[in-house]
Amino acid sequence: MTMEDVRTDEVREFWQRIRDWPEQMQLSLAARILQSLGKDVTPRRKTLADLVGLLASDEPPPTDHEVEMILQEERSRKFA
Repeated sequence: MTMEDVRTDEVREFWQRIRDWPEQMQLSLAARILQSLGKDVTPRRKTLADLVGLLASDEPPPTDHEVEMILQEERSRKFA
């Protein structure tokens, strides 16, 4: 039996022991395992400031007339 086989058996036995745990306990264990890797694996939610930053531009916003022209062009493409 190789070391890899031993590890596979250990993982299989461990999984059999924890698969009946409540979901919250399984999630807690998973979080602790990921934290032990030393990496921040918590997904970061975008803030409003981040999202506004996506729309930022060095150009001035379009004028009302330019917006109306853009809308007309899009409508003509959509309904032409």
